[in-house]
Amino acid sequence: MTDKLPYKFLISLFVLLNSFYIQSQVIEKAALDTIKTLTLEQALKKNPLEVYKLSLKKEKLKELPEEIYQFTNLQILDVSKNKITFFPPKISVFKNLQELNFSSNKLSKIPGEIKELKHLKRLILNQNDLTYLPAEIGELKELEFLDVWGNDIGFLPQEIQTLSETLKEVDMRVILMSNEEHKKIKELLPNTKIHFSKSCNCGF
Repeated sequence: MTDKLPYKFLISLFVLLNSFYIQSQVIEKAALDTIKTLTLEQALKKNPLEVYKLSLKKEKLKELPEEIYQFTNLQILDVSKNKITFFPPKISVFKNLQELNFSSNKLSKIPGEIKELKHLKRLILNQNDLTYLPAEIGELKELEFLDVWGNDIGFLPQEIQTLSETLKEVDMRVILMSNEEHKKIKELLPNTKIHFSKSCNCGF
């Protein structure tokens, strides 16, 4: 009887660890599309490790609620159309995040900790108060789509050229830039589809 106890314990431990391992994986798009997006109220009623898609859209937020940081397996986070001024470095806890939507907020800066979001594929930052992107954005090796339209960003960091083979599309419309600035950005990302508004004679 006593010999069986360690065996049963090891089996239980294996099942537990295996379950945690599976939950901690990046979910493929086809499977992710079948998962329901939750509100914060709904998410707080679930096992935190089983919250994969969270929407805090149009909640009049000025900062991210502390409760969301327990959802460490988040794959998609939408905090668009709020009044958030600060992009918290703590967001780096979401190691499996694939899509982050911070559009229509009041952000003026993106911290270097964004580099920790190694599996990020879509980064949506349009209609904020950004004037630049951090060099660390070049470390997002899986990034496919970057949306910064409607900000005051007139250039992209040199480091972004490391994404020239993976970054498929960049939206930089509604940003005043000269033809020369357009050219510099295209040279950084020759294989990327880049959306610009009509260039200006604005003396850059």
